[in-house]
Amino acid sequence: MTPIEVETENIGGKLVVSGQVSSIPERNFVQLGITANTERLPVPLSGADVILLSEGGQSYGYTEDPSNQGMYFLQGISGEPLKTYQIRVTTPSGEIYESAWEEMPQQAGQVTATYEFVREEFTDLEGIVSTEPFIKIYLNSTLPAGSQTPYVKWNTIESFLLTPTDFPDPLGYVPPPCFIIQDADPQRIVLFNGEDVKATTVENLLAVSRIVDWTFIEKHYFTTYQSSLTRDAYEYWRKVNIVANQVGSIFDTPPAEIKGNINNIKNPDEKVYGYFQATNESFYRFYLLQRDLGFPLLVTTCTYNNRNFQEYPSRCLDCSSLRNSTYQRPIWF
Repeated sequence: MTPIEVETENIGGKLVVSGQVSSIPERNFVQLGITANTERLPVPLSGADVILLSEGGQSYGYTEDPSNQGMYFLQGISGEPLKTYQIRVTTPSGEIYESAWEEMPQQAGQVTATYEFVREEFTDLEGIVSTEPFIKIYLNSTLPAGSQTPYVKWNTIESFLLTPTDFPDPLGYVPPPCFIIQDADPQRIVLFNGEDVKATTVENLLAVSRIVDWTFIEKHYFTTYQSSLTRDAYEYWRKVNIVANQVGSIFDTPPAEIKGNINNIKNPDEKVYGYFQATNESFYRFYLLQRDLGFPLLVTTCTYNNRNFQEYPSRCLDCSSLRNSTYQRPIWF
């Protein structure tokens, strides 16, 4: 594939919103950030008030994760099919933003996944090419049925444990472990449009191609979500996929402006990035241990062996320094 290069101007100080209400309670989240003037990730926006509104007049508050600034979660609530939802975000400065109303699709369909290990060429940040082990994850899907036209997005989230080095400490303090939760293959957006392809199933669709590295030292989960979307949400992700050349998250550095469904209620001309969707979801989850790999991991571990501090990777000294880390254990981990 030929890369798509788009010349853009970096506009700082703009709100970025990525979130959803889902039929799965743990998948109700909103991520907020503020764009920078340079090509860097948006700065997390902490201290906002995020409210979910439903068509029946109910309202529910998202709570910010104390160990992951800018991430807000809805506790104990799941969305209902065929109900309509929107969010309202009030920033610490008092600006109020609302999403367009979205109706959650009636069905989600089902998804399963298989995997294999292969060896492929890998180019590191210094341009050095080597042959490394990769995991490939393929999905098999039964698409949403009934009268609705299926618009589907798949994404695979990886979750793994990182235990920092337990250095001898006279006070007996043992650093808590971190849980890293992130996209397994953030450069890949996998979509299906039922208008273009008439099908009831999808088979052996590549969902993840990821190098096997130090993150496989301990238990490593992969969860593939099948998200049934509205047509507007599908169109948003289709444009992200085209314009961003497979940049898998709006929280990556955006190469171009893509209009979402978030607006400043007092200033509708303000540029706001991102989308809030109502999605009916299903998922398939599996985990791997080191013994499942079939080959040794030649990586530096965090096990204490009387080395100098400088010899340990920074993740071993402070696991919370890693992006997407949290001290809160997922309920299924």
